[in-house]
Amino acid sequence: MLLAVPAFSLTVEGLYTAQVPIKDQSSKQVLGAKKIGLAQVIVKVTGQTQSLNHSGIRAALKNAETYLQRFSFSTTQLLDGQPQAMMELAFDRLQVDQLMRDSGMPIWGTDRAAVLVWLVEDKQGLRQIVNDNGHPMVAQIMAQADQRGMPLLWPLLDLEDQVSINAGALWGLFRETIKQASSRYQADAVLVGRMFQDSQQLWRVEWNFWLDEVEQTWSSQGANVATLVDPLQDRLASSLVAKFALTTSAQSPSDDVSQSAILRIDQVTQIDDYVDILAMLKTIAGIQRVQLHSANGSTLEFRIIAQSQLAQVKSIVDLKRRLQAVDDIAIAQTDASKRPVWHYQWN
Repeated sequence: MLLAVPAFSLTVEGLYTAQVPIKDQSSKQVLGAKKIGLAQVIVKVTGQTQSLNHSGIRAALKNAETYLQRFSFSTTQLLDGQPQAMMELAFDRLQVDQLMRDSGMPIWGTDRAAVLVWLVEDKQGLRQIVNDNGHPMVAQIMAQADQRGMPLLWPLLDLEDQVSINAGALWGLFRETIKQASSRYQADAVLVGRMFQDSQQLWRVEWNFWLDEVEQTWSSQGANVATLVDPLQDRLASSLVAKFALTTSAQSPSDDVSQSAILRIDQVTQIDDYVDILAMLKTIAGIQRVQLHSANGSTLEFRIIAQSQLAQVKSIVDLKRRLQAVDDIAIAQTDASKRPVWHYQWN
């Protein structure tokens, strides 16, 4: 595994809101903006642009107003200093999530794994790590990640980074060096991009992506930055959604054994800890209900009822920084009712 440190999630805000540029406030413009806004929300909630191709989603887009809670108008300044009229829209979370369930689409909750991005640019043999928003590649990656609701971390490139890693180590994919330099950021996944121009003056980027113990590699080539970033976002989103998004085809929560688990947490020493744990668990997407199952000294056990597959719910629980997984001797623990037992320590 590239990263051996505890991962952490970033809470993504605004998954159910959208901002759409408009020419005026005519009925035609407003109607079109509602459709575009709902499409933006669906892509953020599912993490996938392909979800817009589903017949049920396409039908819903024609009636976007059904899912709309409120909207307003504002003005923003473009980079060239020109004003741009915008329509700000907020959609109903429950209705959108129900649309996803009806369409069999995954729901990617607000707790999302952070990806650390190392990007190296080669210009005629001179290699440099880039993280500046003014760089066209960085700006394009950030813009598209924002459209997906995908949190990215960029290295600070401060003195600590400069001491621990350089462009040559990234270009050569020295994994141990990358691991050590990345550990300070406690990201859940690491992406390394190496970009250069080939003999035909086309831009090419080689990508290496580590999530858990799996490494993925791919490349993209094109005359402009946009063609390089589109495949990147699709691959990243596909990997992250597969692990962290909640499927909507799970068994009914009434199936007590298959849809429930025991969450064992050590080092719970204060009543405030109990309150914090309960509040945290109730905000995790996919958990329908939480009950205190037992208490033994500073160890509490909670019974959780899941609305989705337990493996996906556990992936989200694993992202919580204050829960440190405990390595048990048993490969897979279960209680007397054959429920899986997830063992953590409270920090």
